[in-house]
Amino acid sequence: MTISLSSNVEMSNRSIKVVRVTKDDYEKVCAITPPGQIYSGTDYLPDYFHMLLDMPNVEAYAAVVDGKFASFFLSSVVDNGRTVITRAGRTNKEYAGMGLQDILMRNTIKNRNYDKIAVTGGAHVKAIFDQIKAGKREKILMMEFRSYITSGDQLKSILNTTGNITPTSAKPIDESELGDLLTNQQVCCHLFPEGRVIVDWVPYRLIKSNASLIKTIRTTVIGSNLKNGTRILTFANYINTLAGLVCNIEVYGYIGETLAEHLYLHLRELISKVISGKVIIRCFFRQETNSNFITNLMKRFGLDITEIWGTTLVCTETSPEIYFRESKL
Repeated sequence: MTISLSSNVEMSNRSIKVVRVTKDDYEKVCAITPPGQIYSGTDYLPDYFHMLLDMPNVEAYAAVVDGKFASFFLSSVVDNGRTVITRAGRTNKEYAGMGLQDILMRNTIKNRNYDKIAVTGGAHVKAIFDQIKAGKREKILMMEFRSYITSGDQLKSILNTTGNITPTSAKPIDESELGDLLTNQQVCCHLFPEGRVIVDWVPYRLIKSNASLIKTIRTTVIGSNLKNGTRILTFANYINTLAGLVCNIEVYGYIGETLAEHLYLHLRELISKVISGKVIIRCFFRQETNSNFITNLMKRFGLDITEIWGTTLVCTETSPEIYFRESKL
């Protein structure tokens, strides 16, 4: 359904114009909030901006206040068009309290037939659980994560050391095979018991068509033992940030020695990129996982645990009906 790409709202005697964002708006969007002030310097948007806007399931809007980009909102549509995901959002501090994110969200979902509005965020944000408790949002999935850090030179040196890991069962998974896995009930009940897979902070239902959205140009998928009880599937995406090269790795399935093979392959892929400075690995895993086991595996690759922006991710969703009812606009 076609929606207006531009609308005007009068609020507090200030003119607010909602415009569709294009790749030409890169500098204006990045200037809304300096990247160093977001996620402890690990803001992904400057590096992801052009890739995201090239994706067919992504829409982005900005609120222009008195001629200046004041707020930005980017969403992606997954699950065969059923779910809209809040992927990125930010508002300049000068315009806080004006409800600009709600204006942009409403502009995104109005006159659409989405079943759900979903978002992932850090579980340290109290407002998320306040909304869950009030019945405004439903908790879908929580994952623990830990952050690890090293230098690019040290990581390359360790990975190139003679006698390092030789994978025996871990292998890359292409888009077609991933699509088959997402519809294999025997595999999914073990890997994704909640009926969702979160990759790079985006929650997906177990639908074959989501495979092409999960497997971006930045994504590596590795699988092992997918036909038995020790099956494991991992995803990795990398981002260039002010803090260094960040790699998000999600782990699903059996946590054992085979995970070392997965880490090795993901990290080998990572060092094929141009790396200068620090490398930060964020590893996501189920809450019942022994995080010390993962930390000890990371130490083999010269990665030390560090505290960067939280340790738990939470995915929630609501319906458009509840959102519009609760929205104060």
